[in-house]
Amino acid sequence: MVCSCRSCFYRIDDLNTDPYSTHTLSNGLTVALLPSKSRAVYCGFAVRCGSRNDPETLPGLAHFVEHMLFKGTTKRRAHHIINRMEAVGGDLNAYTTKDETFFYTSAPRRELVRSMELLNDLVRHATFPMKELVKERVVVADEINMYKDTPSDRIFDDWEALFFRGTALEHPILGSTKALARMTPDDLLAYTQRYFTPDRLVFFCMGQVSEERFVELAERYLGEPFETLSSPEVEPLDPVRPAPFREKKRTTTHQALTLIGGLAYDLNHPRLTEANILCSLLAGNGMNTRLNILLREHRGWVYDVDAFHVALSDIGWWQIYFGSDPVHAAPALEVTLQELDRLCREPLTTRQLHAWIKQIKGQVTMNTEQSEAIFLSFGRQLLHKGYYETTPELYEDLNRVTSESLNATARELFDPQNIHTLVYSGR
Repeated sequence: MVCSCRSCFYRIDDLNTDPYSTHTLSNGLTVALLPSKSRAVYCGFAVRCGSRNDPETLPGLAHFVEHMLFKGTTKRRAHHIINRMEAVGGDLNAYTTKDETFFYTSAPRRELVRSMELLNDLVRHATFPMKELVKERVVVADEINMYKDTPSDRIFDDWEALFFRGTALEHPILGSTKALARMTPDDLLAYTQRYFTPDRLVFFCMGQVSEERFVELAERYLGEPFETLSSPEVEPLDPVRPAPFREKKRTTTHQALTLIGGLAYDLNHPRLTEANILCSLLAGNGMNTRLNILLREHRGWVYDVDAFHVALSDIGWWQIYFGSDPVHAAPALEVTLQELDRLCREPLTTRQLHAWIKQIKGQVTMNTEQSEAIFLSFGRQLLHKGYYETTPELYEDLNRVTSESLNATARELFDPQNIHTLVYSGR
């Protein structure tokens, strides 16, 4: 499974949870617990590697490892793995992005041991049997082709291929069918031995369990020694802006699809909150976003319009996406560019800014009802930052934003030299 989330604007809600704790096991693995009052328990491994860590000749290897981890271990066959969580009403899942891979379970709270033991078995003892690999190649090839047959997904891969040309972020997360055909069990095993090391792993849990009990179980079920304690780091990307591009590709679909974007901020940038606010204001959640009103409510040109800010550990980028009838693609793009220019020229008034921040805070509160999303956000922050931000801390970030800082961010992100456009023209 590939994570479809391109922007995450909420943090953990400490009104429903106790303070989290972290612990380093005797084998060097970091484990973290976020206590909750839920009757479900969530457990997972977050791995700081993704498609950007793929070998140059095997794009898609990280994603294929994600699939194949469920196909056999030294003590389980594929059908045993499938049934292990399902048999108790739980779930086993995974996803891969450009810079991370997650393997996680959700289950009734009494199944904590079952979850921990299974996840450790998958991450530490996968065997990648050839018989299963041959079958799974077909499944992943179908997934790749399905993406190619879905223009609204493919346009993101094509835009990123243009924007990140010549870097480790250029190729799609899924890779290619040609590279897939070359992958062997040895390739997958070498990848896990190289990157599944304690300096890149975090085991995280959200559930109704004491810290003492959690650490005890973690030592018992996750504490076996690692053969390799560290792995090589990828070279950080130099955030040099590529030359602006404006590409058009002819497609056989009725709709014309438009994706624009540019360089933005990494996870630790001091104006990351401003970038998120701008994307939310333009086309985030809600019918009252500026571009939804301009393109859908006032003109009826689009069904949906979305804005995203994607932040990795060393780079980020913003994007705006919409689909329209081909005759409206060019004028809709022009209206969008005019709105970006207006944000650069006309700072929000203090009243407008406070009203929008109030709306975002309300969305944050609503998002805290999504237990699995909270759990995954907890793991991602621990993996990349080493800590997680509480909801009050996010509110503090929002409250410090001024009209001046928001306008300065808009002028940097939406500079015409930082706007790159890809259009699928449609019939």
